[in-house]
Amino acid sequence: MSTAHDYGDERGPHTIADLDELPEEGRQYELVHGWLIRMVPGILHEECIAEITDILRPHVPADHVLREGYAVAVTDDTLYQPDIALVARDAARRAKKDRMRAVTGEDVLLAVEVQLARSGSWNTVHHFKFQDYALAGIQYYWIFDVADIPMLTAYELDGDVYRRTHQVTGDEIAELDEPVKVAFSPSEITA
Repeated sequence: MSTAHDYGDERGPHTIADLDELPEEGRQYELVHGWLIRMVPGILHEECIAEITDILRPHVPADHVLREGYAVAVTDDTLYQPDIALVARDAARRAKKDRMRAVTGEDVLLAVEVQLARSGSWNTVHHFKFQDYALAGIQYYWIFDVADIPMLTAYELDGDVYRRTHQVTGDEIAELDEPVKVAFSPSEITA
């Protein structure tokens, strides 16, 4: 039995079904509380995702898969595509077999978002996704802020809210044990 969560009253007019009616099933959009948000990532954003993926991939547990841009349904009017998601292997197989639009938050162990300074999506990443990923049951959330001094902030779910476990900047080494054991500095991601 799932718990009912309050995602707020200010909702837009769109649902996941509306997103599916867009050309290419709305692949260039996320749906944030009923509002369509167009995603237009640049090269720096994509390269940071690739660097983080390369660091994580050798440490992925056998029962999970690492995916970029995998759709995660939070509610019927909220669908996100984390930059990187660590997804339960069974859920990924089921989604593929059943041609599902998205997995659920409970299928995702880790969501990683890469945030560029002045990109316009700060509020979505640091507020909406921060709250929604927690309420959806995603156990771990990492935000990688690309700035003059890059920063990684790691969170772990505590009940239905995130608790910060690590925050490292620049050349400091992030030594993370969960959900995968890795060590890296934010600077090596942006080098």
